[in-house]
Amino acid sequence: MAEWAGPPLEVTNVIKDYPGKVRALDGVSFRIAPGERACLLGPNGAGKTTLIRLLTGALSPSYGQVRLFGLGADNEAFLQARRRVGIVPQLPGMYRDFTVEQYLQLARELHGRGDIAEVVEGFGLGPYTHRPMAELSGGTQRRLCLAAALLGSPEVLLLDEPTVGLDPVAMRDVHAFLRRVMPGRTVLLCTHNLAEAEALCDSAIILRQGRVVLHERISALRQRVPSMVVLRAAQGPERLLEALARLGTSGRREEDGVLVPTPEPTTQAPELLRRLLAAGVDVYECRAVTPSLEQLFLDVVGARELGGPHART
Repeated sequence: MAEWAGPPLEVTNVIKDYPGKVRALDGVSFRIAPGERACLLGPNGAGKTTLIRLLTGALSPSYGQVRLFGLGADNEAFLQARRRVGIVPQLPGMYRDFTVEQYLQLARELHGRGDIAEVVEGFGLGPYTHRPMAELSGGTQRRLCLAAALLGSPEVLLLDEPTVGLDPVAMRDVHAFLRRVMPGRTVLLCTHNLAEAEALCDSAIILRQGRVVLHERISALRQRVPSMVVLRAAQGPERLLEALARLGTSGRREEDGVLVPTPEPTTQAPELLRRLLAAGVDVYECRAVTPSLEQLFLDVVGARELGGPHART
């Protein structure tokens, strides 16, 4: 791979237009460094699916470049680079009459290498090797997709909604497999599940209206949002908010508690508690909270855009 000098995944000034003057991507640029585990996030219609399809080679850009290891699709070595990428699609797209073993044999031929016995054992597929894929549960199908994607020992993993439609038990199992195989690999995870993204990734790329609005480490994103403490009082959240207002402190209600911005919780929270108790408010819980990726995402994108109608796909 000495001739493959570029980053594992690179998108430069990509525009993608569909018939009917629908612009799905509008000048998207980013690069993912070796070993980076990035999640691709955005409201419905932001262009995530189109971007994943471009990266897998299923689509070509209307303008701009998509490169794997520095190689574009017009390079004669692109196919070899493509074989260094494992893909787990949103929909398995399986050959329903194939057995598990036949499907893995096909994947091995496409990758040009791989130890089928190793991935069968690693993903617990031994009891299913001679079973038609049409008879597999959703969770087992997704494990089979992961096994096929990893058969060629890829340096890069593209994961498009790898747990969509799975029940909680199957989702937990897939997460466990992903945690085991992701370290040491470059990963781009497209998901609507922000808790999943936070658990598996260390950086985030946020798309909005076909453009990249942010590509940053999640730890750096957290520094943009002030630290908070959640307070709960015997008198209830409304009484607690009134007492905070009299003390010149702002807060916002969250279910039966109140979130209060507190830049230095270890030094500021004890003083705030003393003042509330002196005001006759019986606080029975005071807990520092770290902003979740969902809160960070809403802060960047805006809650009003989630789930809204968009032309992009």
